[in-house]
Amino acid sequence: MGYVHPRLRPLLEAAQGRPTLADISVEEARAQIAARTASRPLGPRVDGVLELEAEGPGTPIPIRVYRPERPCGLVVAFHGGGWLMGSRDSFDATCRNLAVESGLAVANVEYRLAPEHPFPAAIEDAFAATAWLASGGPSLGLPADQLVVLGESAGGNLAATVCLMARDRGGPAIRLQVLVYPAVDARQQTESLRTFESGYLQTTRDVAYAWRTYGVGQYVAADDWRVSPLLANSHAGLPPALIISAECDGTRDDSEAYAHALQDCGVPAVHVRYAGMLHTFFGMRGIVDEAAEAQRQVATAMRAEVTR
Repeated sequence: MGYVHPRLRPLLEAAQGRPTLADISVEEARAQIAARTASRPLGPRVDGVLELEAEGPGTPIPIRVYRPERPCGLVVAFHGGGWLMGSRDSFDATCRNLAVESGLAVANVEYRLAPEHPFPAAIEDAFAATAWLASGGPSLGLPADQLVVLGESAGGNLAATVCLMARDRGGPAIRLQVLVYPAVDARQQTESLRTFESGYLQTTRDVAYAWRTYGVGQYVAADDWRVSPLLANSHAGLPPALIISAECDGTRDDSEAYAHALQDCGVPAVHVRYAGMLHTFFGMRGIVDEAAEAQRQVATAMRAEVTR
């Protein structure tokens, strides 16, 4: 068994013998993440909060923007949840902390979820929201000429893919990509998926279930770069990256592989692995100090990139 931080061990003990994501309905999964969100501390107050709707390829895309006083840049943020759960509310506290600690405005995007809206709905919404904010941000007082994309888990997959799409479509220009334990390889063949198969909250079965629910194997092949950005023909010309991973996480190896893919193409990429952490630790501020540390590291990197 991998080393797990003492503050996280009670979570593992409480989860023993209980159903995980692959064993419950989508409705139950969404209710669980909503309950976890309600039980955790609220994020800090920001100078202003805007509720917006971007023009989407299907329906309008809800976006909640946290605007500090005199923001120095704009972050387009995509929540986690396996493409099937999560929302603006589940990512609210994290986005507030990032806005306060970075000085950048943070746009929390609520993309369409599977199975009601399988691939490519989520990535279409993610790119449309990014392009809409880049073009319309200045009219809202948002410095969209200093643009960062950020995503956690499934959201990290979307953020990485948005960067590839922006490069190939000639914009928008993105200064930095922040990927927090991103899922970037739908083939699911890594050693970490075997090492952390069960007993670490997220199981390997859960990972497979999330990919399948998103539409891999039905609407898109696992080796398609739009779901597996690791497998893009080239990673040259992409924005610099900060990649955060958790040691005790089945998707851990995706982070290392993506950092290497970027570096091999001359893209500056920093990968930081947090020892003893589990998947989703980034949002556990108030439970483990490492969550706050990782959020501050991200905030510092974003501010440094847009102000240099």
